[in-house]
Amino acid sequence: MVEPGNILMSRILPEIRVGTNQHQTMLLQVVEFLRRHDRRFDEIERRFGDVDRRFGDIERRISDTRADIELMVKAELLGRVTHFETLMDERIAQLEDRLSAVEHPQS
Repeated sequence: MVEPGNILMSRILPEIRVGTNQHQTMLLQVVEFLRRHDRRFDEIERRFGDVDRRFGDIERRISDTRADIELMVKAELLGRVTHFETLMDERIAQLEDRLSAVEHPQS
């Protein structure tokens, strides 16, 4: 005769196996999800690294060209100031000549 405990065990065992298989499947899905997540995270980190490098390159280029830009601006401004001074000197000389002509007329 089959004992009632064995009958109950033979009914419960397949359900336990199904539950175990479901848990195993879910765990494998979680592991795969985490792997994909890690790959995406690595890709995002790589992209951020690329952006950081690009910003670093831009900052270096700005820093390298700052002195050149300052020199160009100074040269342009000094050139304009020098031109203005020359024009003023010429204008003053013309006025001095006219003033001299008025003060000392030639007879």
